[in-house]
Amino acid sequence: MLFKEFTVLLNPQSRKIVMGISLNAIGGGMTLSLLLVYLHDMRGFTNTFGGLLLAYASIVSIVASTPMGALVDRIGPKKVMIGGLILNSASSLSLSQVHTHFQAIVALTFINIAGQAIWPSQSVILTRVTPVQDRSKIFGFNFMLLNLGLGLGGLISSLIIQKGDLLSFQIMYWVDASTFLLYLLIVLTLRGEHVNRYTPTADEPKQGTYRDLFEIKPLILLGIAGTILFTFGYGTIQAGVPVFATQFLGLSPKWLGIIFGVNTISIVIFQPLVMRILDKYSKYTALISIGIIWAASWLFVGIAPYLPMVASGIAICFSQLIFAFGEMVQAPTIPTLANELAPEHIRGRANAWMSLQWSVSGVLGPAITGIMLGANLGTAWVVTMFLGCFLSIPIFLAMKRMTSGITSR
Repeated sequence: MLFKEFTVLLNPQSRKIVMGISLNAIGGGMTLSLLLVYLHDMRGFTNTFGGLLLAYASIVSIVASTPMGALVDRIGPKKVMIGGLILNSASSLSLSQVHTHFQAIVALTFINIAGQAIWPSQSVILTRVTPVQDRSKIFGFNFMLLNLGLGLGGLISSLIIQKGDLLSFQIMYWVDASTFLLYLLIVLTLRGEHVNRYTPTADEPKQGTYRDLFEIKPLILLGIAGTILFTFGYGTIQAGVPVFATQFLGLSPKWLGIIFGVNTISIVIFQPLVMRILDKYSKYTALISIGIIWAASWLFVGIAPYLPMVASGIAICFSQLIFAFGEMVQAPTIPTLANELAPEHIRGRANAWMSLQWSVSGVLGPAITGIMLGANLGTAWVVTMFLGCFLSIPIFLAMKRMTSGITSR
């Protein structure tokens, strides 16, 4: 019953895509939070190297996004996805065998290049195979299944990983690599014009460029505002909350599983409710609400140091519950609006542009967090994150004025 209102909207093509994303997410959930632990405990690399490696990986994603977006438009999303999935599988497998710093750098380089091939391509396909009126719900459903897969992957990894056992970590990366191959098998079954290169109509340009993209000012503003929002949301949550909870609040690392588990479970349970609520409001109202909701989540982080230890852990859990509601608004709204604003002949470039939200915030969020928490400025860090969540709102309002009469919602 939880999924029924979404599954009835799926067609054979969109069903395959969301199934592939969900299966692949299980592998991602197994490895996502354990890379630094693996590199430090099993390979003897310093945490400093691990942190710099993650920042470097985000920079690779930023650099790779532009050519990958153009490639999607030039040869079609299916071909780009096939290459990306093969490369990601091989790179994940190679990560299980790294012995030197150089090998780790090479593996992360190809993993992030592959990611920039996969994410815009699957967004383009999912957009094309889904009727316009259903896109918001399908993107929301996809996000819900993505989090379910990540949660299952985290649970499986907790059962596989044994402290000090290299083989247990390697098995985790082998399984991750196999999920990309499963997704590849699904993508190979996709058929039709929606997954191939777009053929322009007589009145459309024969070939798009990034200049065409930058002429769509609302779409550019959406990417900029999204990057700001993600920097003070995802970028800092993933980098800062674990450190803040364990080092500033003195919580056991076991709390982290509970904290992020609350986030994942909330999304799986409440996404249908949020989608029903979103049907009553415009996309621009939804965009503005994301910043407000995420700011509210930081209030609970801010009060946590003033509470007894167990209560502080509960406060961080509440922060992630509230943050999840912002995620549930963001996930169907930003991708749907981006693809409404993007013409078909540059849809690959548009989705590559939007993917920069994750890459850029993945550099800026940890950098801000590292500097402030490293200087023991925990309270100032929380205040900065709280205020930062509001910075995107004026840009969303400017977008709304620009697109008045262009987009219906």
